[in-house]
Amino acid sequence: MNIANLIFDILIFIIASLPLYFAVKLLGGKTSLLKTVLVNFIAGIVYSFIASQLGFLGRILAFFLLIWIYHEVFRLRWLKAFFAWLIQLFIVLLFYIIMFLLAVFAGIGVLLAIVPKIG
Repeated sequence: MNIANLIFDILIFIIASLPLYFAVKLLGGKTSLLKTVLVNFIAGIVYSFIASQLGFLGRILAFFLLIWIYHEVFRLRWLKAFFAWLIQLFIVLLFYIIMFLLAVFAGIGVLLAIVPKIG
């Protein structure tokens, strides 16, 4: 692995943590970007491990553990920790919808450019 790949991976991980960072800040939690990146990394490992070991029940348990981590680390109340997760999800979904629409419109533009005009 070269240094450029490592820097790229770190940058992607920071960008992936931004929705959680903004959600926590919006709800009045105490965080920094570095803290959010570390929490995102650790919570992802914990969630993946528990969910993979215990199946469906593990996913439910891992979700509550994730909310507990947000509650403890960001100093949010339980409901605000849940809303932080929900806002994070909303931001990510909004990003995917925007990217999908951009791809569709770019594809239509390319298609119109290469299809010969009739008439």
